[in-house]
Amino acid sequence: MTRRWRTALLVALTGALSAALPVQAQEAADDLIHSRPTGAFALTPDWSLESSAAQLQSAVGTTTSVAALLRDANRDIASCNNAQQQALPENYGRTDYPLTSGQILHSSEKFCWDPGDSKVDYWIPQGVTGSSDADDDGLWGENRILLVSWHYDDSAPDKGVRVSFVDMKNRKYRHVLLVEPTANANYKAVPIHAGGLAWLGHYLYVADTDGGLRVFDVERLLEVSDAQDSIGKSGSNYYAYNYKYVLPQVGWYRQSVRTDCVPSASQLCFSSLSLDRSTTPDTLVVGEYRNERSTDAAVDGGRVARYRVDASSRQLVLTNGKAVPQDVVTVPRSNLQGVQTWEGRYYLGRSSNRNHSWMHSGVVNGATDTHSWAIGGEDLYHEHGPGITAGKLWTVTEHAWTEDGSTFIDRRAIFAVPLSEIG
Repeated sequence: MTRRWRTALLVALTGALSAALPVQAQEAADDLIHSRPTGAFALTPDWSLESSAAQLQSAVGTTTSVAALLRDANRDIASCNNAQQQALPENYGRTDYPLTSGQILHSSEKFCWDPGDSKVDYWIPQGVTGSSDADDDGLWGENRILLVSWHYDDSAPDKGVRVSFVDMKNRKYRHVLLVEPTANANYKAVPIHAGGLAWLGHYLYVADTDGGLRVFDVERLLEVSDAQDSIGKSGSNYYAYNYKYVLPQVGWYRQSVRTDCVPSASQLCFSSLSLDRSTTPDTLVVGEYRNERSTDAAVDGGRVARYRVDASSRQLVLTNGKAVPQDVVTVPRSNLQGVQTWEGRYYLGRSSNRNHSWMHSGVVNGATDTHSWAIGGEDLYHEHGPGITAGKLWTVTEHAWTEDGSTFIDRRAIFAVPLSEIG
């Protein structure tokens, strides 16, 4: 979560915490997931950047495959130390909201970052997806891969977003900088929060909080010079803030209202992103973050909108030229950093400042169950099982410091729990 959210989060903390478990009488009409109208959240596709990306590719040279990128991975994933493991749901330590043993989730797989990434506060992990989203067999080529986005949170220049490509077999990873192609075969950084990722075929969809969805093409990975802390072309070389690889944007799905995001009946905040492979066709799941619940039934604790995905193109299905949600719901929980759906059930990952929080789940017109969740858990990713069956639900945790920045705590971890354990 960026610093611009933090003040609002602290102000709203008392009200937000009361929304985490059974709803207080003053907050909302009921404690159910409700269907809502879909028309306000139609997205306009824009693929005008494809020609600029092609021009950039021609100027930089040959593209790099994901497999080649992984062979060039330069950082090792690590086992989690004791402090990092305290962020995991099995170590739930809250006494103000006690849970039963049956409500405690347990990580089935976990790892942590190279210390050089865990210990910086200006790159913050946010979105997560992987090769199970990208392809039916759960692999990209021969590789089982996780992708994690990090947004930049420091003084100018804003370096935008980097994505970690994690080789799960060899336990290594490499960062790639997201770029937006510009005129004259150049590019610039992408200064967004990148709170959610979904990898569909050769497209990487990235949540743009205010604007909608940005689309990047993993088949256009480009190698540039890592010798200079600048962005774009300088002299005869291309640079990307000392990163060796860039991933160009090729498309957008834009919402009609674009301001600093305030959830309303006419504007959706694109806070998280996941892919549901249990629907026909697949659906792209957008989750909305709110600091607190609302008595406005059109907003409540936030919305979840699902957009249909074309099976062959892996682009969104259009109706009269627009991507219109298949369905939209409001959820009776606030502070949701990640949302996943599977076989009609909603999985709602909640954050709670620097404390353990909750994984809520439920169905439309039903109440939600509560389980333990991480400290600082973010986006969700369902790594499906064989034959596209229920598998593991992944998240990444974001915190490395106390809220005032005075104490290093390093609770950044990546973990999965069996979906069957949640319900």
